[in-house]
Amino acid sequence: MWNTEFAPCQKYDKVEQLTKQFVCGEVLPNGSLVNQNDPPIRKPLSEFANYLLQAKQKSGEKKGKHYGVGTILQYLSGVKTYLFKKYKALAFSGVTPDWWSDLYNSLRCRAAVAAISRGESVTKKAIGLSRKALINCCIWLMRQDNESLGYEERCILVILYHAVGRGGEVSTSAWNNAEWNVDHEFLSLKWGEVKNGQQPEMTFHPDTSEWMLDIFHALACYLIAGHGKSKASSSPAATDSIYWLFPAYVDMVKGGAASKASRIIDKCRKNGVEGVLEGVNSHGIRVTATDDLTFHHLLSVFAAIARGGWDFKSDNLAFYYFTKRLNVVLAGKALAGWHDPRQPVHAPTLDAFVTSANKSKVDEFCERLFASTEVPLLSNELKGFRDAMVASLLMYYKDVRKDLGAGSLIIEAMHQAAKTCHISDDPLLCVKTLSEWSTAVRERFIAANAKNLGNMDLTETERQDKTIELLQQMCLQNMDLSKTLLSEFCELKGDVHEIKSMMYQSNIYDSPRTGNNKKRSRTESPSLRPSNSSTAIAELSEADPSLPPPSLNESLQLGSLVLEKVDFAESGTWTCGVFVSRCILSFQDADHTGRDKLWLGKNITPKRRAKNKRVYRALRNRVIDDQKKYFKASRYPKTNAELTAWSKEVLEFLPSVVDTFINEMLQRMHPQDWQEKKKNRNANVSAIEKLMEAYENHQKDQGFDAWAGDNIGVLA
Repeated sequence: MWNTEFAPCQKYDKVEQLTKQFVCGEVLPNGSLVNQNDPPIRKPLSEFANYLLQAKQKSGEKKGKHYGVGTILQYLSGVKTYLFKKYKALAFSGVTPDWWSDLYNSLRCRAAVAAISRGESVTKKAIGLSRKALINCCIWLMRQDNESLGYEERCILVILYHAVGRGGEVSTSAWNNAEWNVDHEFLSLKWGEVKNGQQPEMTFHPDTSEWMLDIFHALACYLIAGHGKSKASSSPAATDSIYWLFPAYVDMVKGGAASKASRIIDKCRKNGVEGVLEGVNSHGIRVTATDDLTFHHLLSVFAAIARGGWDFKSDNLAFYYFTKRLNVVLAGKALAGWHDPRQPVHAPTLDAFVTSANKSKVDEFCERLFASTEVPLLSNELKGFRDAMVASLLMYYKDVRKDLGAGSLIIEAMHQAAKTCHISDDPLLCVKTLSEWSTAVRERFIAANAKNLGNMDLTETERQDKTIELLQQMCLQNMDLSKTLLSEFCELKGDVHEIKSMMYQSNIYDSPRTGNNKKRSRTESPSLRPSNSSTAIAELSEADPSLPPPSLNESLQLGSLVLEKVDFAESGTWTCGVFVSRCILSFQDADHTGRDKLWLGKNITPKRRAKNKRVYRALRNRVIDDQKKYFKASRYPKTNAELTAWSKEVLEFLPSVVDTFINEMLQRMHPQDWQEKKKNRNANVSAIEKLMEAYENHQKDQGFDAWAGDNIGVLA
């Protein structure tokens, strides 16, 4: 300002060209000024101060407006700093001269009065965001065209909010300084504060209800689907063993990381995100978090000070050591939306659904999700936090899918990992399995934290009633589930008992041996194979219904005889009705197969067997509940007459099911020009399987996962 505007106007030299005589006047041999309180430069600086009060901006969005108070003082201080550094005589005494203090304070007061008279703000406090506006920013960022970048930018905003951090501090965070606290279930991170040269501990906790501000969810999305590319580090202290949280923000010029974070908010404002005011920058998030802490009704001001990293001159070393971490944790819980930060908070956990049967698949699912990240610590020291992030993804799975759609990067990554790990026997049921896991994790999370959930504006009595209501609903749901499981268990127990009896009757188990008795071979048992198989097969349709039903052993024997007579090798050419009816007559069970009892026998190729099973299960999921019994071998009738009747019933109702099934797939593949086709009730098994495959391939490009989640009964 001096060189470009003031000096030419007043006929002064540029700052760099001002002589010692012009600035200091006469200097004594000891290096001090002759007149300490009135050097020659005082008058030109006073004139420059008056000029700054009248000057207006000549370009930019604020063209024609006066400079702000801070800007005016900065211009004056810049000239003073240069001159005092070049000519030591100006500050010979080692303290700020009175004439400079008077000039500076006078200019500050006059500039503030002028700004107030013009209706301008003179406060130094940055403009903050409301919590709602921050949520709006997070949603918009994850929906933008560059979705991967949006995941990173959303994570930047969320972590700055929870850390009450300055914009540039995200460039100093590394996974090497992170630790998962198993006892209290939170992430602990050394948070670098470059401004004051400190690295305090910062803790991060799961949010009570909002997935947009949940730090576990934000970090998981960023690592899985939004991990920025790391550039080569120019820092001599950097090594390959440092795993930065945000590599794209490392080794930037001074102030670069803060400016980059500020541009995220400015981008949201320019795109019309509700609640983002003009002038908000990355420091505004620190303001937002501070306001949320100071207005929390159960949080002390010491917790806000500790979380923000401000100096507190009234404390002492003992206070710092004994209360610092406690206050940081309490403030972290408050920022996560918890009603009472003094109460324990339990993170979402995979234990809600993990069993000995699915543990290996769940572990593989977690590994697959984070396979593309370059942070090996997540599979070792931070494995507990990794599992908590996966639990958070599952807990908010339905919400995120609803808000972002099934085609979002994070949802697609979860679906791909689920299908790759075969978390369900049928790939199309993986979406359903993820939904079931989501419900289990959420219910476990609510039950573990029920006492601390709820709106902070409610009274204590209202909150207690809310807690009781939540737990009551969960208890009733679990009672219904237990009743259903008990019923199925009793049915299964009866089947097991009958199977055991059958095995004893067939001499599969040895009876107690004494002396030199030897185990009888299977071929020696006269009850296993009747002498005339054709007669036995004929009895299937000619048995007297008044006779007592045969045992399960006899039914299985008869089924095996039919299996010998019926060759399923050409079953792909059969109509669906014939196929299912012959499965009934031969006592086939698609759900309970093994090496000793192959479904559809040994004469059929494994590939044909797999395709048949795919069609079989699709038909089973398509029929109404009353018709599902025809596909469950454990409910097959024991009499031959009833078996024959079942086969006839299948031939009557199944063709219409097949016809509707085919037309619905055709309609969904060609919704624009589709017209109802001719009746397809006689389509064979192979034709159905090929149509299902074409349908699935078509839906992969048309949001198949989203459709399958709501219409899982159409395709098995």
